[in-house]
Amino acid sequence: MAYWDTSALVKLYAAEPDSALFAAEAMNAPTAVVTSRLAVYEAWATFQRKEAAGALQPGAARKLYAELQQDVAAGELRLVELGDDVEREYGQVLAACYGQSPPVALRTLDALHLASARAVSEIEVVATDKRVRCAAKALGFSLFPA
Repeated sequence: MAYWDTSALVKLYAAEPDSALFAAEAMNAPTAVVTSRLAVYEAWATFQRKEAAGALQPGAARKLYAELQQDVAAGELRLVELGDDVEREYGQVLAACYGQSPPVALRTLDALHLASARAVSEIEVVATDKRVRCAAKALGFSLFPA
């Protein structure tokens, strides 16, 4: 089972050079793609940023966000809600990462993503963000892409 960071999730909606690799991984998964509700907001911001930069056609950000919302409604994308379980894991994620020598620096939302993955007992993190990947490795997750 795998947890998808926003860096990988957006590749399922907004075409990037390596999107096909991630689409194949999602299609071959035995269960729905799992991510935090935070990823929905981060993805929307990413779609907007790509549209503003000219990487997406005008109006595409809203369309992609609607597709993402449809996948949530259809159960193809399972969202981990922020709650007490994620909060407990958040503290443990921070302690484990900053307890490394040298410390593994984390941004708040990255730590919340990894805490969400731990809260639902995922064992693999799907991400392209270097900081997330480094922290996930330090926390003992397997990574995709390897």
